[in-house]
Order: sequence, then C-alpha cells, then structure tokens
Amino acid sequence: MRSFVACILLGGLCTPVWSQTMVELSADKKSYLPGDTIKLLCLLPDWENTQRLGTLNLLIEDKRHEQVWKFRYPLVEGYFDAELVLPDDFPNGEYFFTADIQPVFFQLTGRTLKQGNSDSLRYTMLLTDKTMIAGKVAVNKEGNFRMPRHVFSGRATLYFSPLEAGRKAKNNIDVAIVTPLDSSFAPIGRTSFSLQIGESRNDDIFGSYIPDTTFLQNQQKGTLSNVTVTAKGKSAETKLDKTYTTGSFTSENSVVFGGMEDEFAGNINILEYLQSRVAGLNIVRDTEEFGGYWVSWRNEPTAFFIDELPVDLQGIVSIPVSDIAMVKIFKPPFNGGAMGSGGGAIAIYTKRATTGQSSRYKNRFVIQGFSPTISTLTVIKL
Repeated sequence: MRSFVACILLGGLCTPVWSQTMVELSADKKSYLPGDTIKLLCLLPDWENTQRLGTLNLLIEDKRHEQVWKFRYPLVEGYFDAELVLPDDFPNGEYFFTADIQPVFFQLTGRTLKQGNSDSLRYTMLLTDKTMIAGKVAVNKEGNFRMPRHVFSGRATLYFSPLEAGRKAKNNIDVAIVTPLDSSFAPIGRTSFSLQIGESRNDDIFGSYIPDTTFLQNQQKGTLSNVTVTAKGKSAETKLDKTYTTGSFTSENSVVFGGMEDEFAGNINILEYLQSRVAGLNIVRDTEEFGGYWVSWRNEPTAFFIDELPVDLQGIVSIPVSDIAMVKIFKPPFNGGAMGSGGGAIAIYTKRATTGQSSRYKNRFVIQGFSPTISTLTVIKL
C-alpha cells in the first residue's frame, strides 16, 4: 500500500498529502482560454479492478477565494472523468483544483421516528431531469432502513408514504434520513494542482496558496421537512381566504382548495393533485419544460405564487404538499403580481405563513446527488 498521495505533474502547484491512497487528478491541457472546456480525469490506481465505490469531492477556486466552485463525482473502480465549460467572460488568472477522496458512495439510510406495524415504506423520487423513481424499502424491528442505490445528478425530491396508503389517505410517516456524502469525513487521499486560464493578472497575489477544504466538509445541503397539521372546522380554507389574501388575490374569480386536513396527501406535488380538477387548467407532465410540467390556460402560460410572491414552476413542484394550507386557482385574465397573466394563476398559501404551526411529521426531503459530468463554471459577479 502506498504511503503518500501522488500529485499530477501539470500546472504550478503539487501538494502531496500523507495518506494510504494515491490520487491522480489530471487535465488535458496546461492552460486554457475563456470559452474552452477543461477535461478532468481522476484515477485511483489502487482501486482499479476492485469494484470499490467512492466519491471525489472537488474544490476549484482562485487565490483570493473570490471565485469558488465545488462538485462531487462518483468513483467506480477508481475512475471518473468530467468536463468543465468555461464561459466566455471567465476571469483571467490562476485557478486551483483540490480533490478529496471519500470512501463512500451515495446511499441513504434512515429511521422511522414513529413506530408502526408496517415492515416497509413506499418511496418516490422526482429528479430534475423529469425522471420519477418509485419503490419500497424494508424497515427492521428497530425502525431502521437502507435505501437502494440510485445514482443521479442534481437535486431530487424524496417522498415517503405508507405502503398501503391510497391517494386520499393521510400520511403520518415520520422519518429521519442520513446521507454519508453530506456528513463530515476525513479524506483518504487528497491532491491539488493549478491551471492558468487566460492571461496572468497584474495584481495576482504572490505566495503560497492554501485550499479552503472546509468547503468540502459538512456539506449539509438542507432538507425540506414535511408539515402535517390537523385543524378543526369544515371551512378552514374559507377563513384563510378572507384573512390572508390581499389585493388581486382576493378575487372571487377563483377556485379554492383547502389543505388544512391533509387533503393533498398521497400526491408527490400539488400539480399532480390539481390535474383534471379545474376546468380549463391544462397540466401536462413529461414535457420539455423545466420541472417536468407544462401548465397553461387557453394555450397561455400560467403564473405561480407562493404566499403571494411570484415563483417559477420549480418552486411550485418542490414545495411539500403537506406544507400547503390553501391553493387558489385564478381564471384568466389574472392581474396580480408585477405583470398580468393571460393563463391565469396558481397561488399557494403555506401553513407556516398562515397558521404559524411548526412541523409535526417529516416524510419529504430535498436531497443532493452527484454533480453532472458536464458543468459550466458560472462566474460570481463581484
């Protein structure tokens, strides 16, 4: 077993780190121009032909730590390659690439916080590329479970529900999840190198560069916790409508759906619930539109609001249905917001904003997968 991390013989910086695993990180050229594409290759010779799985955590930044990017890629048998696209306005200068190797692969583990009689749970994952994955996971006597491995890039919305639940059944599943990729870890290998992009800056800082590897630790991407609230009274949505709607949102030219008694449970998002429930509102899934849906009224795009603030389609898709206290569907034309909408509007009012009640159950999460194999280094405007 090798006792150090070998560094790439490319670029101006090579930082050996004492470790048990040798990491080789290389690029296809020594220098680049804005608009070029950097082709990266990562090799772990000791892992070749071993069927080992791991994760490459990559930090890219300039000397001043002003431009910073972080990625994580899957390592299979000690190999991974990626492409990083440089925008035409990419700032000139020297950039540093630091790779930390994590000896774990993406997999979720969890535990039910409320013991039940079921020995399994149903799960649904909605990926950013419009793919939906569904399955079931076994739960042991202690309430622990381990998800199957699903390798994906970008964010995904993960939703747990009872295995036997129907579309109208209440979801009182309460779980906690852990992903090792988002936990603190000690790298088993690390290597760094530098690349010149464009011309050297006249005000470049001289001296040694120290990578801020804290960016690669404790990458808590955050979760969207589910909220299930029970309220008495059959006219809860009517009271909410009168109390919390303002301006153009008070229009009676609308259809109102209440969620205070968990009416939206069993649906992965509110658009699934609204399909075919409002005459004239057209909701089509699996289109080329971002978020996997196309929402329109009389062939005009529909506007979206959460707590009377404009949002995009992804905001509507991502919000947990159990967080929703009320939905108002406005028929066209709708004159709310900064601009009117010839396709009407969908306005969501959250339980937190209206009733102020806190989370009771957690069964829906937003999780972060691996980075795409082709990514653009978006420039931070200073």
